[in-house]
Amino acid sequence: MALSNRAFKFLASSKWKDSVKDEKEIIHAFQAAKIMPTEQLIDFQKRFGGFTYFAYLEPIVYGILHKMPCRGSFVNENGLIAIEPEDDIVVRHFECADTLYQETFSIDEQGRYYEGFDLKCNHFETHIEDLAMLEQVNKGKWGTVYKYELDVYRDCYEYIDEKKYGKLVKRLGLKKVEDFPEDIVSWDTNGDMLVWRKADAVVVLSETGINQRELEAIQAIFEQE
Repeated sequence: MALSNRAFKFLASSKWKDSVKDEKEIIHAFQAAKIMPTEQLIDFQKRFGGFTYFAYLEPIVYGILHKMPCRGSFVNENGLIAIEPEDDIVVRHFECADTLYQETFSIDEQGRYYEGFDLKCNHFETHIEDLAMLEQVNKGKWGTVYKYELDVYRDCYEYIDEKKYGKLVKRLGLKKVEDFPEDIVSWDTNGDMLVWRKADAVVVLSETGINQRELEAIQAIFEQE
């Protein structure tokens, strides 16, 4: 999956840790674990192994293989950390980040990206595009004027209702931000507002605020049964 120029610039300015990038070494790690490697996982490691994103001050170093020194789950591991299907985990996952941040970051054999075993996007590249958009937003004067989140307990494994989101798109006259991929995550705009749709939340942002009538209309879409 190709990345936008925005994402390439974001990656170029990001911090990277030296990581395992040689394809033969990657395949050897799968052979050692007696697991068949997929193209998606090999591609993920070669392209994004060592990419580092900071959650506050805590580094999240992406990759299914890591070189020492490590700080989190990989500190005592020389290879892959595979999590086999069990209960609600219906596919094999691989831990895909070395970090002390209190969350499990994983990727499945098809390249789908998860946090806490909740699917966040179908392609890791979308996660990169999302981070690149956030960086641009944080450099501007955008402020949150409305936020709707699914209940983490009641709505476990649910996603934002497509019909409700479609009503918001029509109400605000939204169009997809240029070069942002089609996925669970989306960024849409009408020129005045930005709307960030995540798997479990919708965030409406503006640089100039929102009038009460518009706010009430948005609330009616998401908060009325």
